[in-house]
Order: sequence, then C-alpha cells, then structure tokens
Amino acid sequence: MLMRVCLFAYYNPDARLPPHTRHLLSQIASCGFTIHIAASGLSDSTAQFLRDDLANPAAPIPATVHPRPNTGLDFGAWQFLLSKGCTENATEILFANDSVFGPLLPLRPIMNRMREKEFQIWGMVRSEAVVPHLQSWFLCMTHDALKHPAIQRIFNQPFNDMTKDEIVLHGELGLGLAIKAAGLSTGASWSSTRGLARLLALNPMHADWRTVLRSGNAPFIKTELLRDNPSGIASIHLWRAEIPDPTFFNPDWITAYLAATPPRNRSGRASLRARAVQALASEDRRHALTALLLGR
Repeated sequence: MLMRVCLFAYYNPDARLPPHTRHLLSQIASCGFTIHIAASGLSDSTAQFLRDDLANPAAPIPATVHPRPNTGLDFGAWQFLLSKGCTENATEILFANDSVFGPLLPLRPIMNRMREKEFQIWGMVRSEAVVPHLQSWFLCMTHDALKHPAIQRIFNQPFNDMTKDEIVLHGELGLGLAIKAAGLSTGASWSSTRGLARLLALNPMHADWRTVLRSGNAPFIKTELLRDNPSGIASIHLWRAEIPDPTFFNPDWITAYLAATPPRNRSGRASLRARAVQALASEDRRHALTALLLGR
C-alpha cells in the first residue's frame, strides 16, 4: 500500500498562512501526500492559529502542524519531523518548504511524470553550483533511499548548531555527494549540464529563472529572487508577465507578499561585473544582457 508523506518546513512568526503557501500545500495534497508541517518559531498556542487556518471550511488542507524552535533552517525542521516518526511506513517522502511561489501550473502532471521514472531520489531542479546536486526545496525519495546509511548520516548532523552557510554545505551540497556515493538513482524535473553554470556556481532559480519557468518542468519562482534579488538579476521586474495562468496562481499573492515582507539580504546588490557574468552565462543570454544594458 502506497503511503506518501510530505515534510514541509514553514516559517512565519505571526502564524498567518500566506495564500501562495496555501496554494502550494493544496497542490501537494492533491498529489496524495499526507502533510506534516514543521512550524518553526511558533509556540503551541500560536500554532493553533495555523491549524485553524488550515482547517478553513472553505478550503481545508489536511495537515498536521508541529511547532518547534526556529533553529537549523529547513534541514533542522525536516530533522525534527523525522525524529517525531512522521515518515514511519511511508513509501514516498517529499521534502518541501515555503521558499517558492508556485506551482504556477498544476503539480500533479509533473509528479506523475517523475514517478513513472522510478528514481530513488529526484528533485524539481538540479543545480551544478559547487557540486552537482538536487535543490532541497522540493526533493522526493523512496523509503529505502531515506534509510540508506549515507542519507541518514546527512540528516543526523547537528543542524541546529550550524550557520546558514554550514547548513547549505553540509545539508544540500552534502546530500548531493551522499547520493552519488551511495549509488542511488536520481533525476530532476528540470536540469542543465552547462559546464559554465558549474564553473561560475550559478543558481539556476536565479540566473535562469525565466528559462526554468517557461520549460513547464519546474513552474516555480524563488521568493528570495523577487524579495532580495541577491544576484542582481536584471529581468525580475518581468515576473508578472511570466505567470502562465493567473486564474490558477493569482499574481496578486506575490504582490501582497512582497509588500508585507522586507528584504532579508542586507549585503548590498551584486556588482555590475558579477551581474554581467551571470547574464553572459544565462541560458536566456540575449534577454538577460538586454535587460542589464537597459538598467532594468
């Protein structure tokens, strides 16, 4: 008997569920997943507001909320849910989080297509940055893959004591190396094997966001890209025109989120040189360079 479980890392200190996140959870549920939400930074009492929101009779989403301290970022949240036994007897486990807008197209066809390939581990997007790896914001694996010693070693690390950079290194990138070492079969809904992307450590969800989105294989936009734009991508002002179906995903949800959420990246905008290099390396090079030259 198939038992599909989604471990969802969520952070919103005021316990309100943004409509774009509700949409994502609803789409995940439509793919047959039982959802467990690690609500980081919420107490038992404030978590009840989130439970009530999810149980809204107008559009209920079946999910169990687990409040926890806001430590360890996504890998800490997933580790917490694993420690609570949320994946016991699960045949398929989805690791997901609230760091994206989307899906902008129905999720079920993508899930069905990837399930037919019978990968032991697959992700929505493969990145060549630093080391080849599957981006962890949407990552599926079988029960046997999760229980592999190499994968268990990744999830048994002290994420709650790590910095963000350490979590990326030992979590997401480490998982890529562990999957390769274990010899597990892997795939991605969207991938690019351009050597330049690996050499320059580009994040395809930033540098190639329009290419990824237009492929239909990974219909998501990272919240960080539109909120912070840490890489200085020149074309992000076009995001509204890239929403393929406004009746399925309301672009006003993004507008509301951006209006209510201040930028988190305080390190300043990427230099002109860095932005030019990323534009040259983009799969949509002509458009990226045009946007950069126009100062958009």
